[in-house]
Amino acid sequence: MASQISADQLEIIREFIQECTDLLDHLEPVIVGFGEFTRDGDFTPGEENMAILHEVFRLFHSIKGSAGFLNFSHMSTTAHAAENLLDKIRKGEMAMNAGHVDLLCATCDFMRGCLDEVATGYSDEGMAAKAAELTGSLKHSLAADSPATAPAAPASSPGAAPRSAGGAEAAAELEIEVTPEMITAFVQEAGEQLQALEEGFLAWSDKGEEATDIGELYRKMHSFKGNCGFVGLADLERLSHRMETVLDVVKAGSGKARAKPADALLNLCDVLKEALTDLAAGGQGKIDGLDLYLDLLNDLIPTGWGDNPVRSRAPKLGEILLAQGRITEDTLDEALSSQARPLGEILVEKGAVTPEDVNQALASQQQAAGAPRPAAAPPPALKRQDLRVDLEKIDTLINLIGELVISENMLVNNPDLEGLELENFAKTAQQMGKIVKELQEVSMAIRMIPVSGLFNRMTRLVHDLSRKSGKKAELVLGGTETEVDKTVIEKVTDPLVHLIRNSMDHGLENGEERKAAGKPPTGTLRLSASHEEGAVLIRLEDDGRGLNRDKILAKAREKGLLDGDGSELSDKEVAAMIFQPGFSTADQVTDVSGRGVGMDVVKQNLNQIKGKIDIDSQPGRGTVINLRIPLTMAILDGMMVQVGTSRYIIPTLSIRESFRPAPEAVTVNPDGLEMVRVRENFYPVIRLHELHQIEAAVEELGQGILVLLENQDRCICLLVDEIIGQQQTVIKGLSEYIGRIGQASCVSGCTIMGNGEVCLILDVGSLTEL
Repeated sequence: MASQISADQLEIIREFIQECTDLLDHLEPVIVGFGEFTRDGDFTPGEENMAILHEVFRLFHSIKGSAGFLNFSHMSTTAHAAENLLDKIRKGEMAMNAGHVDLLCATCDFMRGCLDEVATGYSDEGMAAKAAELTGSLKHSLAADSPATAPAAPASSPGAAPRSAGGAEAAAELEIEVTPEMITAFVQEAGEQLQALEEGFLAWSDKGEEATDIGELYRKMHSFKGNCGFVGLADLERLSHRMETVLDVVKAGSGKARAKPADALLNLCDVLKEALTDLAAGGQGKIDGLDLYLDLLNDLIPTGWGDNPVRSRAPKLGEILLAQGRITEDTLDEALSSQARPLGEILVEKGAVTPEDVNQALASQQQAAGAPRPAAAPPPALKRQDLRVDLEKIDTLINLIGELVISENMLVNNPDLEGLELENFAKTAQQMGKIVKELQEVSMAIRMIPVSGLFNRMTRLVHDLSRKSGKKAELVLGGTETEVDKTVIEKVTDPLVHLIRNSMDHGLENGEERKAAGKPPTGTLRLSASHEEGAVLIRLEDDGRGLNRDKILAKAREKGLLDGDGSELSDKEVAAMIFQPGFSTADQVTDVSGRGVGMDVVKQNLNQIKGKIDIDSQPGRGTVINLRIPLTMAILDGMMVQVGTSRYIIPTLSIRESFRPAPEAVTVNPDGLEMVRVRENFYPVIRLHELHQIEAAVEELGQGILVLLENQDRCICLLVDEIIGQQQTVIKGLSEYIGRIGQASCVSGCTIMGNGEVCLILDVGSLTEL
């Protein structure tokens, strides 16, 4: 393979190297295990070992197919020879001996050498001599050990090893057991692949073929199909193979597809997703109405288009020369009948064509096959840069590091060390503190993922809602590289879905309304993310009609949430009413909105992650919704305060200010509730020592400190004895029983201080609702 390749081909090679490396890592220990059985002589596998032998055969078969697909002929030929040897052994036509094990181990070493060649030069040509030697040894071993009555292995030409005809058939033939772990890994990876395909089809549907990388979509679909075949999912493989063929038709040239297939492929992604969901739930991953979907795709494919698109579009050398008029059919037939060397050499020797004719034909063949062209510049080496790790292991690592942070604080702040002059200990402790902090930051970064995956899913949502409502809308994304803890991403997904549905249904106008208002016919939603003051700000804005204040107030009065006309309420206070359970201003209930459930879900999910939401709306101009969410759920930036002998942590994001009130600023309302005036506003006072029934050093407001806390436009002033200072704490969860008590006491969790004592973390959301 030549050295100058496209990004599409580069990605295919990178995935090939990763796949083969994984296969070899799994293959070598199994082969070495067979060496134990052959130590004392020949070994004939029994039923208990046959499954393992099948697995070794399948792994070599996978390497052969992948290498053959990419025209790495030496890898493919050698793997095919090893496959033939194993086939004889598994059929019981010959026994395995130590020499066979040595050859198979040497084959693995050869494959790794080829992968190194491919990584640096995108070709395995440098391994030609070793391939010939090893293949010869494998064939010799096969011939020497075969019984006289055994049928000869079918001949195969180098580099022409075919790919598996179908994962299900291959799996059935080899009786390979697909484990639950394999299914779990498959569902996870296949879900990611389908998400990427869906985004590509969506862009294709909205922006046209010219703005879409069809080759990239083809590559992703090919990978998805291969994975389906690997685990024996026949329905998924058949459908994805036909979708791959449609993509290949489009990739081959504009106008060859019989219709615009983007929407059909997008809808079939949903079919594949449903099958994955069924598989994840313990089903078989079957697709109802598969034949109907296949017929639909057949209508998009020209008659006579090959079943293997990559092979069918690469004509043979003789066909090209014949089509160019360089040779006659008789000359071609004569050359083929005596072919023992490459066809080009035979035709040149016979004087039928010139070397220039052959080179020109080979160039045409290379271009038709999509092969890259040579270049003088040395290619960059391809090295694996990722490692798939189970999330539970990462959580365990982070928890252990959290314990390490606590233990380090306990060691450094040990009261037994007070008053002692320990200079070396202090230096070591300081160095250890730096290392522990760096370790904590690195471990937390492992769980951080960009919001691009979440945001890209919203693109599909807007597309579907636009089709359903008839409103033209465009979603503009920004800050997609912003990283957030994976747990936070999971919690914010549903709120974001509901907010976008509301923006589409209530915010954006239809075409006629927008035209009358002097707006472009296509509405715009902007979704962005950025870091802001230790948190992540997710901003959703639209250029629609804005919130209808009168309609919200009327609904609030109807539901008994408001006395009077509400004229004294600010726009933000009115907007906050939409988060009440069952609150909806929709005139009718649809499958998009109208039941008053969505915004309540938004509020509940954000409360769980200690997030905040802010709405700013201007009638006729649009609405801006800001979500402020923590970077992570494992570490909290907080302010430590003391009440009596107890200490508490207040999340920094909820603190507006702290102050010591003047006597004239304190008053009591008609209900007997203490209030304090802060500038022009009055806020209720909560005495933490009364809530938790503990003794406080300060009971007079003027002698203590009030901390003004805010949660979703609700504010309270919390009375504490003193402020200790800011502290980054490791959040520890509460047991179910203590958690219920904690909710009543407005406590969301706890942390362990350096002296070993437990410090409670206050739930500001619960405090503001008292």
